[in-house]
Amino acid sequence: MKWRTSSDAAANALRVLPKLAESYFDAGRKAASRKRSAKALHRFRISTKRFRYALELFQPVYDGNLDRRLKALRKLQDALGAISDCQTILEILQGDQAVESKVKRVMSRRTKEFRTQWQAFDSPGQLKQWRDFLARESRSQPPRRSAA
Repeated sequence: MKWRTSSDAAANALRVLPKLAESYFDAGRKAASRKRSAKALHRFRISTKRFRYALELFQPVYDGNLDRRLKALRKLQDALGAISDCQTILEILQGDQAVESKVKRVMSRRTKEFRTQWQAFDSPGQLKQWRDFLARESRSQPPRRSAA
């Protein structure tokens, strides 16, 4: 997804962000599958953060109507962060069987919570709604100047 220097930022956002959403949903579906390690979930957490930051950068293009979607991404990021925290604790406290057992139970519960949140986030039609939303400019935006 290359940035076109002949287009302005809004035009590039409207072209690139829907594709970025599609890639994000694909990655999320993989991450939410049953066979993902904590490290894979951490990588998806980083992807979530990058996707959210990209959307925040272009929030003016969408006239603030992006807030609800950003809130959902923050919620997913927080859930993934809790899993990452558990993994870090496990790495630090290697050898303490009692603590490891408790942390693993918490981590399992947090992972289930993430999967439940992801199912809600990725409910039928959501990807299409995200793509459609990100592909259209807010009506309150001033007209774009052509690059010619």
